[in-house]
This record gives sequence, C-alpha cells and structure tokens, in this order.
Amino acid sequence: MAGNSPPPMRGSGGKSAKHAASSNTSAEQLYKIGPGCPPKEHQFKPGQSGNPGGAKRKAPSLVPDLKELFERAFSQKVKLAQGERERVITMWDAGMQQLAVQFAKGDRHARHDAFWIAERVGSEFLTKTKVLGEVLTGDRQAILDAYVARQTQPSGSSAPSPVLAPPDLRLIITLPPRSLKSL
Repeated sequence: MAGNSPPPMRGSGGKSAKHAASSNTSAEQLYKIGPGCPPKEHQFKPGQSGNPGGAKRKAPSLVPDLKELFERAFSQKVKLAQGERERVITMWDAGMQQLAVQFAKGDRHARHDAFWIAERVGSEFLTKTKVLGEVLTGDRQAILDAYVARQTQPSGSSAPSPVLAPPDLRLIITLPPRSLKSL
C-alpha cells in the first residue's frame, strides 16, 4: 500500500529512485496489523498451502452396503404352501402377497402401505385393471348401461331416467327437510 504521494509528473518517466526507496519503507510502516491483516512473518509464503494436512476424509457411505443387504434379503427363495401345492417364490413376492391379503381384509396400515407403493410404482398401476375382461353381473351391467345412456343424452332433457339398483347396492339416505330460510 503506497502513501498519499502525488502522481508522477508527465514526461518524468515514472518515479525516481529516491522516491521508490522511500515508498518501500512507508508501505511497511503503513501496514496495520489487525483482523484479516496478520503480521508478515505469519502470512502464507508464495506456493505454500493454507491447509497442508488436507481436508479430513469422509466416512464411507453405508448406502451401497445397505442396498446390497436389502436386495440379498428380499431375493432369497422361500417355500410357500398354498393348499396342497408348494411354490418357491422370493421373499419380496411373499411379502407383497401378504400385503395384498391384509389390504383385502381391510387393514388400514396395509392400505396405507399399498397406496404408498402404488404411488411410487406409478399412476398407471392404479388405472390399469385386469378385471376388464370379466363379465359384470346382470344387475350391475344394467346400472352401468343406464349411466352411459344418461351421460350420452343431450343436455336439454331435464328428466333423468330412474336407475333401479339391487338391494345390496342401494344406499338409503334420509335427510331432514330444509326450510326456505336455510337456502
């Protein structure tokens, strides 16, 4: 850092030798030691690293080992007895079948897990059904046909066709009459 000396005059060719020698001593005298300005003897030398020992090594990740253990555990084969028949399937397959059985029985935790897995697998898993080839029972087919007919009717018709559902599908809801004031 140079002192507050005036700039050299034009045509003088720069600083004189006398002025250059005095600026070195003034720069050393004006150097203030403080935060961010260590003494010259404690500054890093040119080419010297600020961290000669280097950064500490990171601990190796456990994720690859855990992934391998997980895959090995769930890919083991197990004998599964279904009636009089025995099948050899992987642990993963057995677990998914057990989850499906618990889901079908109405277990709320199995339902949560099944929907979580279905979400991760993708939404097409939820929309594709293998039941499309099965024939609906007569009553359910009539309900479906009536619904399709109502949806395809022009919007000008105001009288909807009544749908007669079998007793096991009927939902009887009785609501208290509303007064005109509540509207």
